[in-house]
Amino acid sequence: MSILDKAKATAGRARGQAMHGAARGRAQLMEVQARRQHGKLVRQLGEACYAEHSGQGSHGAVAAAFAALDAHAQAHPQTLAPGRPEAVRQARDIMHPGAECIGEGDSLAAAAQKMRDLGVGSLPICGADDRLPGILTDRDLALRGVAEGRDPAQVRAGDLAQGTVFWVEASAGVGEVLHQMEDHRVKHLPVIDNHRLVGIITEADLARSLDEHRLAEFVEKVYAAT
Repeated sequence: MSILDKAKATAGRARGQAMHGAARGRAQLMEVQARRQHGKLVRQLGEACYAEHSGQGSHGAVAAAFAALDAHAQAHPQTLAPGRPEAVRQARDIMHPGAECIGEGDSLAAAAQKMRDLGVGSLPICGADDRLPGILTDRDLALRGVAEGRDPAQVRAGDLAQGTVFWVEASAGVGEVLHQMEDHRVKHLPVIDNHRLVGIITEADLARSLDEHRLAEFVEKVYAAT
């Protein structure tokens, strides 16, 4: 091979390496941008869920945030593929701690005032025997109380308690939390420790705690089904 041919070959390899490096750099930049956008969308979802839970936002905003996150995941399936599993966490690690309840004999008016003061959108209903006969939400107050023309000062919280209340121990793993919420299609799950109510887990807590792929599964099984 002549000196000229060797020079051309060397220049060709250098050009190929430069092109490969540039392509790799662009791919890495796109990955960083995709992950940053993903983090931003997850934060927006958490904010929208918390706003709805506290009565300051709408379900439409939550649905829009979920849709944006899902669209982003579909647009970047490889970039946002799940990596190594996270450390094992328990219900107490992701719950809203210090949850308070409303007595089953308390009025809806008292429940509404307590939700306002605590800045929450739901309250477990506590019975005299330390059982939880139900969960009262701001939606219950609006649709099953005010909209039906019932007097909030006369109707008791226990009157709106229906069905079975599902709950988890504080030591339960996050997998058990998701199993309960997905299987029973509930969005508010009380957390019990030594027979005492110590917290509650909502979709807002999950939005802040789950990776995007697991969150999407939860949405499909619970949110889109209700």
